[in-house]
Amino acid sequence: MATIFDVAKYAGVSKSTVSLVINNSPLVAETTRRKVLQAIADIHYVPNSYARGLSANSTNCLGVAVMAEQTQEISYHFDQHVGLCSYNIMSGIHSALMENQYGMMMERFCSVDHPGEVPELVSKHRVDGVIIVGSPYDHGLIEKLRSMRFPFVMAGVDSFVEGVDCASADPGEGVRLGMDYLSEQGYREVLLLNCPRSFHSSYTRLDAYISSAARHQMRVRPEWVVNCEHNTGSSAYQRMKACWEAGIRPRAILAANGHLALGAMRYLYEQRIRVPEEVSVIGYEDSSLSGYAIPALTSVNIHKELMGQKAAELLIRRLKQPNAEPIQFIAPAELVIRNSVIPAAEQTLQSGIHA
Repeated sequence: MATIFDVAKYAGVSKSTVSLVINNSPLVAETTRRKVLQAIADIHYVPNSYARGLSANSTNCLGVAVMAEQTQEISYHFDQHVGLCSYNIMSGIHSALMENQYGMMMERFCSVDHPGEVPELVSKHRVDGVIIVGSPYDHGLIEKLRSMRFPFVMAGVDSFVEGVDCASADPGEGVRLGMDYLSEQGYREVLLLNCPRSFHSSYTRLDAYISSAARHQMRVRPEWVVNCEHNTGSSAYQRMKACWEAGIRPRAILAANGHLALGAMRYLYEQRIRVPEEVSVIGYEDSSLSGYAIPALTSVNIHKELMGQKAAELLIRRLKQPNAEPIQFIAPAELVIRNSVIPAAEQTLQSGIHA
């Protein structure tokens, strides 16, 4: 493999001159620059980004810290928090980094379980900056990163933090889109199947649910606002079961994400309650799960890949401009209409099914 010394010898210049050309320095004469670039092409030299990083006190690598329980076991059953939102965001980050000279390292980290600590990616200086993906997270993590003056960006649903670079989505907007559509379809009451209260987004959704219901003159009953214990299909199944056995019989359900919607749909299927002929369902964080569901799940697309792309761009900007004003990017939301909702007037209401 050709080295920088081989390039210097081939071009008849010093190693430092070759280094200046590689780093696009304006201190090199144009004729010399062309000679070095031709030498690089002739002997097929590839710059060692790791060595360049060491000389510049940089790793040329960005970190992604995914907020998740480190002890969570992998399961292929219905009790796994599938994590598709974080995965899709990471895909967007990777796509953005392909156009830049940065690598990517990932770590699962739960700041709620380790308050006052930071991911090893940060503490051991393995990366130049970090993107905090997902929730829940402890605000002490943010303050710690600030005190360390370590470049970071927040990314994920409801990850807006005042004074910090963020690429996030507004779950309240997703609720408004879902409630607007259900109102248009003639529904006067909707069950909100929310995520656990440990997620800040659960309160954002609740506020939007109440205000949307008031705007559409829908009925709101406290028992029709249901928080799941965990962000899994099995937890949604159990909460739907408890509701049904308590006599709560909605004609429309608005779920906080796709796996909660699928958990509710599984329970309804086992009770031989047809979706959407008897109960319409809308999910959030549109994903491949929505398209594979039977029936295909109407869901709110929050453009997670775009969110990840913007997060990477914001972090690179922060590295280049440490004192720049923070930017908060809110991903657009749109309702993707599939087959899990029909007009209320077209539902077939079996005797005793609905309250």
